[in-house]
Amino acid sequence: MSRTTPTRRADPGDRLAVAHAHLVSAVEALTQGEAWQHMLTVAARLPTYSATNILLIGIQCPDATHVAGIRAWNSLGRRVRKGEKGIAILAPCLSRVREGDERPAADSPLPVPRESSERPDAVPARRLRGFRVVHVFDASQTVGEPLPDVGPQLLAGDAPRLLTARLVDVIRSDGFTVELGPCTGTANGHTDFATRTVRVRDDVPDAQASKTLAHELGHIRGGHETRFLAEYRTSLGCRAQAEVEAESIAYLVTHAAGLPTEAYSVPYLAGWSGGDTDRVREAATRVIDTARGILTDLGLDRSHPPAPAPVTHRLVDPAALPEVEPPAPQPP
Repeated sequence: MSRTTPTRRADPGDRLAVAHAHLVSAVEALTQGEAWQHMLTVAARLPTYSATNILLIGIQCPDATHVAGIRAWNSLGRRVRKGEKGIAILAPCLSRVREGDERPAADSPLPVPRESSERPDAVPARRLRGFRVVHVFDASQTVGEPLPDVGPQLLAGDAPRLLTARLVDVIRSDGFTVELGPCTGTANGHTDFATRTVRVRDDVPDAQASKTLAHELGHIRGGHETRFLAEYRTSLGCRAQAEVEAESIAYLVTHAAGLPTEAYSVPYLAGWSGGDTDRVREAATRVIDTARGILTDLGLDRSHPPAPAPVTHRLVDPAALPEVEPPAPQPP
């Protein structure tokens, strides 16, 4: 009679590594696809605007999403609908600086022209002479070829049973409060290290709220307060690395809990990594170790993720949750 060799249970860390490898492959597949390349082409043709013009656009068309002039829209195969009223913004009037023109003062905000002794092939300097009013139009005022949409899709429905409440408990045990309310721009959540506060939008489904909580917990457990805080708002590279790590951690945590988040996480990571999957791949060790610690604190069996189950609760007001005693300080 032959003996049956018992099947060895896969190491939870290996399962997370497999999930992370799947995530990298999904990001790579998206960024190599035609839809992503088309999106980049369109993005390159849509201009960016100064803070002043963003304010002007917001006042005149609060729901604006993509704004450009008539020529830019025509080049993208779209036409401005007849009768649409343009959005007035300010365009700079620049003129070449000719030899002999008076140089501006040292503290002038205007560009300083080059001396004639500089390189003969140097591009002539331009001086700001003033501003003029031009009109642009939002995508909603145009018709024609559809704009590509490969961005994150908000998750719908409920999260697996108790996942949201457990994430709130873990965040609170790390010394942060959790609150519901509007967030800046299109963000679904935000972590303020100065006030030790995590905020999540109050108008998203429970599944999205759980994913966002896991993302913000990724910022906290990823050490972004000390690793990126000084450069987070001034260095795009640091901000991108922090976002890639936090979303990767969120993906692994929710994946292990039985909540699929590919529709949101993959485009989000593609955008913040700039299509560079090496940025996602190289964060694997830190991301997997961090996700493993979070799963342990959530009390989830990482070898057998729980199946999604409908729940009746949504993200609750933290004031309604039981108080969590902070951990006792440890000797240095």
